[in-house]
Amino acid sequence: MIQPRIQTAEYWGPSFTLAEADIEQIYNHFLEVERPQTAVDLAQIIIRFRVANEHMRIKKLLSGRAVYQPQNSYAVGDELVFPALQFASGTITAVRDGRNPQLGPFRVIGVTLDGKEREFAAALKTDHILNASDGDTLTSLVDVNVEQVIAEQGETIAAKLGAELSKRAEFVQLGQQWFVKGLMAEVNIGHLHLAEAVLEMFDGGPLGTEQIVPHLDMDAGVRQEVLIFSLNYALLQDGRFDEVAPRGQVAWFLRRLEPEGVQQIPDRLRYDPIPYDRALLSPQLILLERELDDEWSEGESPQTKQLVVFTLLFPHRLMGTIPLSSRIRPLFPASNSARQRVLLVDDETHEEIQAWVVRNGRYVFGLEEWYNKNEIPIGGFVHLQPGPEPGVLSLGYDRRRPQREWVRLATAVDHRIQFELKRRAVSCGYDDLMIVGTDTIAAIDALWRRAESQQRTVASLLAEIFPQLAQLNPQNTVHAKTLYSALNMIRRVPPGPLFAELVRHPAFQPVGDHYWQFDKSRWQES
Repeated sequence: MIQPRIQTAEYWGPSFTLAEADIEQIYNHFLEVERPQTAVDLAQIIIRFRVANEHMRIKKLLSGRAVYQPQNSYAVGDELVFPALQFASGTITAVRDGRNPQLGPFRVIGVTLDGKEREFAAALKTDHILNASDGDTLTSLVDVNVEQVIAEQGETIAAKLGAELSKRAEFVQLGQQWFVKGLMAEVNIGHLHLAEAVLEMFDGGPLGTEQIVPHLDMDAGVRQEVLIFSLNYALLQDGRFDEVAPRGQVAWFLRRLEPEGVQQIPDRLRYDPIPYDRALLSPQLILLERELDDEWSEGESPQTKQLVVFTLLFPHRLMGTIPLSSRIRPLFPASNSARQRVLLVDDETHEEIQAWVVRNGRYVFGLEEWYNKNEIPIGGFVHLQPGPEPGVLSLGYDRRRPQREWVRLATAVDHRIQFELKRRAVSCGYDDLMIVGTDTIAAIDALWRRAESQQRTVASLLAEIFPQLAQLNPQNTVHAKTLYSALNMIRRVPPGPLFAELVRHPAFQPVGDHYWQFDKSRWQES
């Protein structure tokens, strides 16, 4: 039996395109149901519409004609349809005896198809794939398993449909849903002012749309889901409102009530890309770069949702942020929003911290108070892991009894950074190579602004920092991780450009295990 062509993958394959009749069918469907639909829902409409049309087309083609089957006998003048030849039809012009000892007696019919004469076997007594019982012929050609087509082709058709609808102004998309603009509820400026007032009553939010709608006195005769869709669309067009929920959810916040570090990326966290030759980095340096897991590094770590321990860098300690690095990023729910509200829970005290994921700045904001209260040092170990539900993460650090340790302290003298070793009480596990503190944040901040205004290069900053750090070590060597931590006190630089500069410039000499020496006699800024 012949499988209906609309049941085949070839029909719905790369060459499948949507016709105006398909779009009209979608439009009519919206007029009928009067509610938003997903692309997958709409794809089912297209598939059912196409199957129904194909059914009607085949029935029309078969009207007054016989389906060609090799087992049947035919006469001159009979009209036949050939399903295996894309339902070509023709009239029999000749009939003669066939000759093939292996097939036994049979007839040969001549048929005119598209102006050309072709011959086919008839009255054939042997089995043939095109033969079917009379009762099954029509059924085999039009009986399509629609649910199977939807299961196999629904996602593909949905993607093509979404691409097509996005080109048409009358259709509107929000998240996974589509709707017709002309069917949306009215949302006027008064509704938007009321929405702003409602959010302000709740400290800016976040509030779901369904919590806002009842306060707006919108048209009670419109379906709730249409009201929600329409309000969401209007809020997205208004800069006063920020959508801050994970993907698949909707929650709104007043933009002006978001923390300043969320509204604007703090200068200390901005990274202006520095051109460098990545080929200079040895496999060992690339491994070290991956270990540091800077949010601006080019390399990617495995995307797994598991416990992540990171070492706190000065810019993040200063601004109260967590780096949104390649290992940390997967811990947070996926979102289409530039800013996302999340909840962090201290894994020992169970204190809840409302934080913000700022994806374009690659950081999570809201940890300043927690860092200060727990006296977490630069270079301290902080850990994150998935919480009990999406949008909730468990936060902690390497707690230990306070001990007085020798740590590097940065100071500013004559507009230059200097370092010294002093004893400080430390109650957090830390990376000895990266711990760098300061008692003069304002002075260090002034150095950073000075370096920025003078557009100082990475090499010149390293030449200033290196001797100061080297004097703290009897071997006059400095580890690459120490340079990375110290350099980021006065300029935001990921490991890649820093490591490339160490390799490139002859004044920096490797001595093994990622330790380097500085040869002042070879120093010349290039």
